[in-house]
Amino acid sequence: MSSTTRIRRSRRAVAVAATLGVLALGGSLALPAQAAFADGVHQGTLTVRTPEAVGFAGQPVAFTETVTNTGTETTAFSLVLQTTTEAGTPPHAITIDYKDPANGTWTSVPLEFYRGDGEATYHGLINGITVAAGKTVKLDMRIGAPMGLPHDGASNGGFRSITLSSRLTVPGTWENLGELVRTISVESIANSVAHVPATAVAGGEPIEFDAVLSNPTPSAYVNLGNVLFTDSHATVQVRKADGTWTTLKKVTGGDPDDKPGVYLQGRNSSIGAGKTTVTRVRVSYDGTTPLGATEINPCVFVNEGSTPFLGTTLCSQGSTVKVVAPTSAPTPTSTKTPTPTPAPTKTTGTSGTGTKPTTGTSGTDTKPATDVRPATDTKPATDTVPAPVAPVAGVAPAAPVAGELAATGAGSDTVPAVAAAAALATLGAGALVLVGRLRRRS
Repeated sequence: MSSTTRIRRSRRAVAVAATLGVLALGGSLALPAQAAFADGVHQGTLTVRTPEAVGFAGQPVAFTETVTNTGTETTAFSLVLQTTTEAGTPPHAITIDYKDPANGTWTSVPLEFYRGDGEATYHGLINGITVAAGKTVKLDMRIGAPMGLPHDGASNGGFRSITLSSRLTVPGTWENLGELVRTISVESIANSVAHVPATAVAGGEPIEFDAVLSNPTPSAYVNLGNVLFTDSHATVQVRKADGTWTTLKKVTGGDPDDKPGVYLQGRNSSIGAGKTTVTRVRVSYDGTTPLGATEINPCVFVNEGSTPFLGTTLCSQGSTVKVVAPTSAPTPTSTKTPTPTPAPTKTTGTSGTGTKPTTGTSGTDTKPATDVRPATDTKPATDTVPAPVAPVAGVAPAAPVAGELAATGAGSDTVPAVAAAAALATLGAGALVLVGRLRRRS
């Protein structure tokens, strides 16, 4: 934006302008009051084109101030500059530079800081702006709000806007020949996290999300730290351009009790004006992580000193992740009924245990083993578990008698008892394994 005013040298005009000059905020202009100018040789026009905004703690933004000498003789003008900001403004919060028309080098305008009631001001002066009669000199300038010195950023304070006053004078007289006032908004860089999963498993797979660094301001940023704060049990990785993942070093600040942070792009990184970067991040929590809610918090630090996380600080809303225990898979148990196998048949012969009659010393009346049933008073051998008997073809199993207990002999009624015992043994082993796992986790 620009503003222009025509000025003439007059004691009366100076008095009226000083008394009636109006400051306008929000983009309008303040022009000197028009008065009956006395005849004089100093005449000129002042034009100011200021930026709409600057970045909080960012680099300076270019603007111009142009002096046109409409008088009849060469004149050396001076430009008096003043910024007004809120009371929370710290020292070294404002910078103004200009490019010397004589040699083209950038020069900082020395500024004096004054803290008043409800506001803070910086005052500076550019001398020796020599303009020939009928000619114009344009000063390339820049203004910024670095909020401190390089690697020594202010950790508190701030302001939402800068009111810049530019006043043209003639050295020696310091008469106010005209004044222009503009208001410049102050915008901020910000980082955030997006698409963060709600839960993570302690000792399990990492969660993935995006970390977004956004610079909507017209200021570039240097000496920048884009940081994520996580749990001390967490491991943070970022995906590089080639698709591989690299683990970031956890850093703690001056207080050892603080949560550690990681620099997503390293310390003293930078980002251009109006740029946005998105970093793919994954975070894993080890098996000792306390269960429950934990935070992932993004912050930006500008002009950090030797101590990490000590500089101009801008933090954004983070995300809460619930850390849960891993799911214990139960020991699988078979539901398939084992196929019964025929029980071995005891014979009195010496020729073996086949199902055919034997011709041994016990006689020739021996019947096939499949037809043999042991006597009711026959007990199984010590420590011998009777095997289930194969069902006889064509014979239906006897229905159980109501209220009758399972038999303890070696007959066919022992099959359900043996199968039940085996199932209990299997379940018992699975239960012991589960308990053992739980104890190891406790």
